[in-house]
Amino acid sequence: MARIGIFSDTHGSLRNLDAFKERLGQVDAVFHLGDIAEDAPRLARELNSGFVSVRGNCDPWSDLPTERVIPWYGHRILLLHGHTCSGRLSLYYKAKSLNCDVVCSGHTHIASSELYDGIVLLNPGSLSLPRSSKEPSCAILTVTEADIFAELLFLS
Repeated sequence: MARIGIFSDTHGSLRNLDAFKERLGQVDAVFHLGDIAEDAPRLARELNSGFVSVRGNCDPWSDLPTERVIPWYGHRILLLHGHTCSGRLSLYYKAKSLNCDVVCSGHTHIASSELYDGIVLLNPGSLSLPRSSKEPSCAILTVTEADIFAELLFLS
């Protein structure tokens, strides 16, 4: 089993991370979905884990890829920011075309989690700049050989 902390759109601010640490618990990895990808190593240090990140539209200086497929416990997890592929159907078809059963995307700053035709569509929202009535957020992805479970965490 693996627990993965999923973050996006931190924009250089981890000021809310301390409020999430206890609920995040021990994570095996941090996935950062861009905007500002430089925050990924800082998150990983704070959570005592490794990290994987992709470039967002506010990371023009980064040489990171815009998307990555991560094989984990027999699953394939697509990481992308979302500025090049947005909307539920676009994300679904992108994941399907890459034989992924999870797609993690950001960009909208709006947290959401949905199972759509067997594919988990997960957006952790934003730790620092949420754009909905919800509060700052991130997500936990729990992966086993048998299943994948996505959980959104909100500040309050």
